[in-house]
Amino acid sequence: MKYKDFLEADDFYTLTNDAKLAYFYFDAYKDNDGFVYCSELIMATLNVDSSPILELQEIGLIKIDEDTGIIKVKKR
Repeated sequence: MKYKDFLEADDFYTLTNDAKLAYFYFDAYKDNDGFVYCSELIMATLNVDSSPILELQEIGLIKIDEDTGIIKVKKR
């Protein structure tokens, strides 16, 4: 139920479909600490540019390490 509540949040609904899908992939591929080490592979698989990543970062669902470019999925 907690995940369903998150999906029904206004912030999530305002995202593009590409950003929503990217978030699901990031959430599925994150390690125990929330880090995603294959974000480029995910974006290539989805055939999208970096705009979904920027959308997710803007609303605070992910954080990007400026030095390494590694994505961290924030806890809901």
